[in-house]
Amino acid sequence: MPAEKRLPFLRMAFVNNGYWKLLSLVIAVLIYFTIRADISHVRMITIPVETEFESGAGGAAIESVEPRSLQVTLRGSYSEVSQLVAATVRCVVRPKQKKNTPVDTVEVKLGNSNLRGVGGVRVAKIEPAVVVVKFDVPMSLRLTVAPPSMTGKARGRVELVCDQTNAVVKGSRRLLSPLDAGKVQIQTEPIDVDGRSQTFSTRVKLLPPGDAVNALVEPPEMAVNVVIINEKATAKIERVPVIVSQPFAAPNRWRTEPEWVDVELTGRSEVVKAASFGQVMASVNGNIPLTPNATNEVPVVVHVQQGLAVDEVTALPATVKLIPLTPKPAEAQQKGP
Repeated sequence: MPAEKRLPFLRMAFVNNGYWKLLSLVIAVLIYFTIRADISHVRMITIPVETEFESGAGGAAIESVEPRSLQVTLRGSYSEVSQLVAATVRCVVRPKQKKNTPVDTVEVKLGNSNLRGVGGVRVAKIEPAVVVVKFDVPMSLRLTVAPPSMTGKARGRVELVCDQTNAVVKGSRRLLSPLDAGKVQIQTEPIDVDGRSQTFSTRVKLLPPGDAVNALVEPPEMAVNVVIINEKATAKIERVPVIVSQPFAAPNRWRTEPEWVDVELTGRSEVVKAASFGQVMASVNGNIPLTPNATNEVPVVVHVQQGLAVDEVTALPATVKLIPLTPKPAEAQQKGP
């Protein structure tokens, strides 16, 4: 269209009734922004995460869900957004597992289809946008059983006879898969043998290895035959002084020849080998009359400390001689002619 023809048309469109046209434009803009503000109200709420999972996929079960809650930004009219009850809104995820080879972790990307209870309100943003679901995938591991430990001290040498050499541990693959079956063993509860002297049988609980404290061990316990062997031995304590036992006012004083003896202890090996010098004492009876031209030979009596359980004690030599001591001058004057 030539310029001279367009000019009347433009004058008629913008100049004729220009004030009314300008007023209409202002009213239209105000209505537009009013409607836009009415449908663009924003609200942020925190909602829980729920899972829907059908068990049976290789025995896998949900162990944890991260995060447990989300922040959702909603946009809509003021009446729609303000009337929305946050307690009714939730996020539902459906993690999918492989049938034959279940995995330990599944990531689920979130969208509007995962939200429940939002009605017609538009979802502007979901934070975070990914939910990580960890699964407890079952696993079995055959491990050797370690020899049971013992507490206390038995009265003899202890030998353990166990029929169970290995067991099966069942638990989470995440915890069991790092274990080296060639190095890790199943431990047992300790066996108390304190003070035992006779053979006995007991059952001990089998404990799961490492950090797999919630794992199950099959069988859960095993029988143990605790054999206690009482081995006898002889130990010698040398140069034990011989004490002369007699009343303080006895008329005769003696010394022994020899003045010491060796003491042999016979009994359980662990007892006699642990005996010390201070636990034995040797004495003779010095309350005998002085017999001139006699040897005055007396037997040696060995005393052992209370609680030292031995079967037999022997003094070497078994007898000693009592030699009279020469009285001091003061004692001779007191006795008189």
